[in-house]
Amino acid sequence: MRRWRWFIWTMVVALVVAGVLTSCDPEPDWPDIKGDTPKPGAYLLPLIQTTDIHGHIVNIDNGTVNYRMAYIADKVRDIRTAEGGYNKDRVVLVDGGDLYQGASVSNLLDGEPIFITIDRMAYDAVALGNHEFDWGIENTVDQDATVPGYDWEGRHYDGDVPVVCANVYQNGCRVPFTKDYVIVDKYAFNESGDSVKVRIGIVGYAANYAGSILSSHFTDLGYTIDGDYSMAGEIAAELETSGKCDATVLLTHEAAETAAEKLGRGSAIDLVLGAHSHRTVTGRTDMGVAYLQGGRYCEHYAYADLRFTVDNQGNLSFTSVENQKAPAVDASRDTHTSAGQNKDDLDEDIIKILDYAVEETAVHQKDVIGYITIGATSWYLSGSGERAATISNWMCDMLRGIGQADVAFLNAGAIRTTIPLSSGQNRRNITVADVYEIFPFNNLTYIYRITYAELLQLLEFSMTSGGEAIFSRMTGIDCYYTQTTHTYYSGGTYTTSAVHSLSKDGTVIYQNKKWTGDWASRTVTVAASEFLATTERTDYYTNLKNPLPEWNSTSRLVINTLVDNENAVRILRAEANANNGHLYIDNKPHFILKTN
Repeated sequence: MRRWRWFIWTMVVALVVAGVLTSCDPEPDWPDIKGDTPKPGAYLLPLIQTTDIHGHIVNIDNGTVNYRMAYIADKVRDIRTAEGGYNKDRVVLVDGGDLYQGASVSNLLDGEPIFITIDRMAYDAVALGNHEFDWGIENTVDQDATVPGYDWEGRHYDGDVPVVCANVYQNGCRVPFTKDYVIVDKYAFNESGDSVKVRIGIVGYAANYAGSILSSHFTDLGYTIDGDYSMAGEIAAELETSGKCDATVLLTHEAAETAAEKLGRGSAIDLVLGAHSHRTVTGRTDMGVAYLQGGRYCEHYAYADLRFTVDNQGNLSFTSVENQKAPAVDASRDTHTSAGQNKDDLDEDIIKILDYAVEETAVHQKDVIGYITIGATSWYLSGSGERAATISNWMCDMLRGIGQADVAFLNAGAIRTTIPLSSGQNRRNITVADVYEIFPFNNLTYIYRITYAELLQLLEFSMTSGGEAIFSRMTGIDCYYTQTTHTYYSGGTYTTSAVHSLSKDGTVIYQNKKWTGDWASRTVTVAASEFLATTERTDYYTNLKNPLPEWNSTSRLVINTLVDNENAVRILRAEANANNGHLYIDNKPHFILKTN
């Protein structure tokens, strides 16, 4: 990470926040922008959204590089040059957040290739995603509410793309490092090529994603998110009724359809651009609010036309959202292995940045640790009740190796990639770069020494609706569990789970609430990712709570200073050296649903 920026950034933020703590900032002044008198008729302004990039501006698979972001940039450039000379204001270009964390070309370079790309493509705004906090917000957002500055081709650039989010607070007041909204001047065109100047308000928002961020990076620092969408509607209404905007777009890090429904009836928002769920979505609510979402990893992008009408008196009005779609990036047309290949589908300037990212990480991309013979995928293993996959088994086993632990736990949200075997392939090399995609958060691994009776506490918590979300994957012990379906008074149904029995290395050590011999008092070493170890959560229905945060202040915690990715490389190298390069992947479930 850019530790050299930490002191300066925090000092500036501290000075700003110090003033905010005594008196929150007043409402911002609404900008005064005048438009030209246009010709009568209908005009269209294209809009493109990317979201949940997670560093995947390129995809590297068995040596093949797919220049996904250069493909999208080419489609943006096509619009910007559609009427002759280049003009960036022929399109609205935004991103829904979660820009950096994920792919090795970003993780190994602290996200730098991403914010260079975003700035060089002249995005109009980006939303604040929950994963912008993973590496410390000071490393992914500048204190002036823009993407970070960077050096490129011998020059320094400040990074001018605004970061928007109107509902994130620190100690009760709006944070200084995001803008509530931005207003952008654009040009909409009619079929004859005539243009009209339009003003688009881009309001930033986010779901209350505090529970999916390490507490040390969010709640412990006083950050909160107000999930009430009424303020977004109020901002949009003020922008439009005051005449400062002709249309407003809500750019939110929440599933598009969910956010659109939350706006309710009569909202001034004209289009909701969503994120976070990693899906491609187009549609309208029953109340007529249009929404759109562009998937993830630069595999797709979202597109829509904003339609405006000018009457005979020269009055401009927003009419509708049209032509909503989420086109896929064509994997057959985004490769670039020789000069001129796919030149009509790839932006040359962005190719340079992507090549830089690939070259700077090449040593890790080529550093082979060993090989696997089973694909590390996220497909649920049969019998697990959707609580095990080969990728999660492998990750848990790596955590066990890091801490020399007997048992390891992982949350489903920690699974950010898969490494499958290609069709007809019986083995695949694993590189250092692969490990940094498997463990992209730079999380610490917490190691506990507890009794098996205390391990049962963790497993019983994992059976609750609150606990399953974080203790959802496991290796090192077999936990057989049952599910019971209940009926609501209203007629609906719900399911509860319970631990039935535990088996260690084929020996039943607990069954039907009874321990075998002295297993309850025996010692077991448990490894857990930092997110599990620091997330305070109590199940709403049972009042059972995650015991790990309390154990952190006791002798049960052995160590919590081992960074997952760098230590995973260490233990995999040792395994490969001991097994002629072969890396074992467990393909059996360890949460096992008992069906009889």
